[in-house]
Amino acid sequence: MADILTQDEIDALLSATDDGEGGGGGAASGGEAGELSDAASQRIVTTYDFKHPARVNKDQLRTLENLHDNFARLLSSTFSGAMRAVVDVDTAFVDQTTYAEFIMSLSNPSCSYQFTLGPTSGQAIIDFAMPVVFAFVDRIFGGKGSSAGIDARQLTPIETGVINRIVKRVIEDLEATWEPILRVEITDIELETNPEFMQITAPSEIVILLAFEVNSTNCTGLVSLCYPFFTLESVLPRLGNNQNYARISRTNQAEQRAANRTRLEKTKLPLSVELARGEVTMRQLQELRVGDLLTLGNTDYRQKAVLFVGDEPKFVGLPGRKGRRMAMQITEPIDPGDEYWFKNNSCAVTD
Repeated sequence: MADILTQDEIDALLSATDDGEGGGGGAASGGEAGELSDAASQRIVTTYDFKHPARVNKDQLRTLENLHDNFARLLSSTFSGAMRAVVDVDTAFVDQTTYAEFIMSLSNPSCSYQFTLGPTSGQAIIDFAMPVVFAFVDRIFGGKGSSAGIDARQLTPIETGVINRIVKRVIEDLEATWEPILRVEITDIELETNPEFMQITAPSEIVILLAFEVNSTNCTGLVSLCYPFFTLESVLPRLGNNQNYARISRTNQAEQRAANRTRLEKTKLPLSVELARGEVTMRQLQELRVGDLLTLGNTDYRQKAVLFVGDEPKFVGLPGRKGRRMAMQITEPIDPGDEYWFKNNSCAVTD
């Protein structure tokens, strides 16, 4: 039978075991720590913000930025025409943020337009910085295109009408921007001067924010474009597969033009010939009865008449018959510069 250890012997063994683990085990722990530190140094750590989750991947975001670089060029042309001076527009940044933070970044009052982006049926917002807006107003009304010294205030109805005309062209530019990806139609455009009233999505919803820096001789500012995630959700797969959209669009341009021409060749257009034009008084019109004859001006049956395609005068010819049907023999086309005259004057043409 084995000897029974005393309490002192048990304590001595335990203390010896602790010392052994502290010595040999300490060396092992140091080695493991070294290996872990090396592995940790080789590991790539990516920060993730749970408050701002990245719902659009980098490739899609890059394609979206490249797509709207063309929008910046179109804006530059539109703004230069409105300002009658050179206006540079460059993409400032593309970011993902929450809708609440975007609204908080806008001034009050603001010049923001919310609209529906078809065919996604989602809404979006484009905001024009007030210095840029007042610079346009100043230039259009005869100034130098500067907003210096103008306090933040609401736009007057006249100023709103001026800005609306510029925004209409900006919306057309945005539709043209999306053309390589899909054909969009922007509707339900509304001006809102108080950002807090623009509730197109939940405050915590992620939005894609694109900012464009506007620079002219006398003013500078930002134009911000905000797309809620659900507005672009159905389009995002196309963004991932269309990084070379510009090259593909140019390559297929000739084929698309040929297809459009083929479709146009099958389009039916209304033709009409106005043989005469005249005036009658209201009394004469009231006294007209079945069988009465009207003399319309001094038009002679031997004079040439104008052929209208739809509502536009396009050809001049001689009226007559072909068999039992009325007909017109086209003698010459109408010069585009003369269409207005033919549309608003007597239809009969003298040689």
